[in-house]
Amino acid sequence: MAQAKLKSFYVNIRKLTKAVSQKGFGLILIVDTKKDSEYKLYDSVSSVSEDYSATTEVYKIASRIFGQKPCPAQVAVVGKQTEDASQVVTKLNETVEKHDDFFFVTCTSNTDNIIKALSGWIDTQEKMYFTTSQNVDAAKSLSSENTVVMYHNDKDSYVAEGLAAVMATGKIGGETAKFKTVVGVTAADVTATQLKQIHDNHMFTYLESYGILQTTEGKTTSGEYIDVVMGAFWIQFKMEEGLAYLSVNSKKIPYTNQGIAKMVDVCSQVLKRATFEQDIIDIDTNGNAKYRVTFIPREDTDANDIANRTYNGIKWTAKLAGAIHKATIEGTLEY
Repeated sequence: MAQAKLKSFYVNIRKLTKAVSQKGFGLILIVDTKKDSEYKLYDSVSSVSEDYSATTEVYKIASRIFGQKPCPAQVAVVGKQTEDASQVVTKLNETVEKHDDFFFVTCTSNTDNIIKALSGWIDTQEKMYFTTSQNVDAAKSLSSENTVVMYHNDKDSYVAEGLAAVMATGKIGGETAKFKTVVGVTAADVTATQLKQIHDNHMFTYLESYGILQTTEGKTTSGEYIDVVMGAFWIQFKMEEGLAYLSVNSKKIPYTNQGIAKMVDVCSQVLKRATFEQDIIDIDTNGNAKYRVTFIPREDTDANDIANRTYNGIKWTAKLAGAIHKATIEGTLEY
């Protein structure tokens, strides 16, 4: 029987932009559609080789993940021998009931049906799905903020899976996914027409620019930037953890203005860290973080909420730091 999970504090983030753990980010799950297997953690390529030969997709993906510098400490693998997308989703649902510690999902199958099904599933989770496709239109019908689809003509490149490892070990929310080098991957064979098509479909690929191999964009299939999505998850997880920690380490959070102030302080501290540690939130010219937290005092709170011990009065807004992906510099030469 599945272990019940208790979650009392929820943080909902609405991003007012389109250009716009410790719950960890370091663990990547490889879903294997070639072999039935229970959830298992591996801490190196050699440990993976004990269960999967070098010719298997699991081994190749794990090699790409562990080949990054730095690389995640572990990968997880779970298997369901099927190409039926619904059965893969069922296996994932069974997995998260017992093991919900991974953040990134990858899969040994990258058919359009599997990509569509896993993208739909990931939208019901607080996780992200990274996959590499050989179809420039693989994400054309998708609009998932939690799904990343990269194109590469080499089916063994696993460039998106490698990028997941790069993002997992970086500053969460504070690093763009564009301009990233994925160790062990060569440039994709892409025409200019295909590149435009790939980007128009909110996918991206891997090319050489100025002698450096790098990702050509850093967006999810919704068009949102990967670092923005990951930054929002970081804030959400840290606020939920902070509020849970406050409740467990207090006799109670009193339904008073003093108790509300303690919750506000938790939110403020997380936003401060998001600004000065993670580079998620913007800083003004005076060096102050550009966020604002408001709250409703007890005396203005609905009596039913007080009776039900529910408080929904804290709201915050923040300006994203963003990143520069393009620039035009103008200069003049004079005699």
